[in-house]
Amino acid sequence: MTLETFLPKAKRDERRHEKGFTLVELMIVIAIIGILAAIALPQYNAYKNKAKAKDLIGIARACAAEFVTNCMTDSSTTASTLESCNISGAIGPYLTDVSIDTGDALSCSAGGTIKATGKVGDKTYLAVCDIDSANNVKCKGVRENAATS
Repeated sequence: MTLETFLPKAKRDERRHEKGFTLVELMIVIAIIGILAAIALPQYNAYKNKAKAKDLIGIARACAAEFVTNCMTDSSTTASTLESCNISGAIGPYLTDVSIDTGDALSCSAGGTIKATGKVGDKTYLAVCDIDSANNVKCKGVRENAATS
């Protein structure tokens, strides 16, 4: 026997018609979805912009690779004379205001740091490649450059 058999006929008919969600339940679900969307959309947009700025790693790495290669044949190489280290302007459909900063301390014997900066929209991003004294290149991922944003 089920609970239905003990209820009066009017109550049994009423329970059969209780299908679906109430308006309050639907409004609560919509409010929860709205809150989640308000949190997720800015994070998603930041992720998209950072992905668009990933070309900066390749730009900095190309400059570092050309510098290291030229150091093997000419120890007086400077980054200012290298083609891949003299990039400026827009690169591809997303990156604008791209520039490479090699600093004054970059040398074949001591290594140094190469920084590639560029803008995606109104945010500035930075990629850094370090060259050690043995001419090993290590590049770090792209991050938002808080100093210029």
